[in-house]
Amino acid sequence: MSETEYKELVLAYYDEQVKIGALSSELLSPTPGNIKAKVLRTCGEGFDSKDEKTLQSFVGRKADVGEYYKVVEISSADLYRPLVKVLKERSVNTNLRNIDLLAWLIDYKPRPYHPSLKINIEPTALVTPPVSELTDDSPGVGIITPPQPPVKPKNRIILYSILLILISIAIYFAVKKDTHQLTGTEGCMIWSDDHYNPVDCSDKTSGIKPPPINRQLVQNFKRITKPDTLTLYSVGKVWYAKYNGRVEFFTAGGAYPLDTNRRLLPMTIHILQKFVLHTVN
Repeated sequence: MSETEYKELVLAYYDEQVKIGALSSELLSPTPGNIKAKVLRTCGEGFDSKDEKTLQSFVGRKADVGEYYKVVEISSADLYRPLVKVLKERSVNTNLRNIDLLAWLIDYKPRPYHPSLKINIEPTALVTPPVSELTDDSPGVGIITPPQPPVKPKNRIILYSILLILISIAIYFAVKKDTHQLTGTEGCMIWSDDHYNPVDCSDKTSGIKPPPINRQLVQNFKRITKPDTLTLYSVGKVWYAKYNGRVEFFTAGGAYPLDTNRRLLPMTIHILQKFVLHTVN
């Protein structure tokens, strides 16, 4: 595959994704700042080793994903101005690294470019002409599939009704689960492993008088039970605390549930690298 063919394929894929609304807002309105934001987000979500060379061509070789993120974050958005230009003026001849970057950001495959890449051409499906257009010379004549009877309106109504009932049941249980069965009568709450449970204020399960209920905490505050799922994109959106020799992560800030005199701190890149990625000491 030539560089020109590769460029045309990547740009055609970009146009197709724009048409079906599959791209993020940064790529739908490409500016140097938006492209930089998309690079940061894509980098924060992790990248394959095959994409590292593409990123290296913009910011140089770094030790790990955290270093790439930091360098991109402080680098000038002007690095991505050539890509913005080629997205707006397709006749522009641009460096191949810009096309490789676009391929990475829109998840075009195969990538990055190499002369040995092959163009995958899907075989065109054979279309049999309608029965009314078949002649003695038409392929497949004599193998005619009779038209299927349309679904009766009454049956449609029954199907739609069943579907609506199933959706309503799913929504009910989802809401019930997310709100931890809040009935509106609970006046207090207790911490239960990874979330707050609403309880009656006379409840003595924890051995102490439970604090007044905070519905925002009950519904949205949780301990993250799988911290290995955290990425650089989680920095600034997750909080943490060190307690009894271990580090725990939470979905929001505030007081540490097991010791309300302690405050949770925002997770930094260093904390992520040290306690999740284990890339620094």
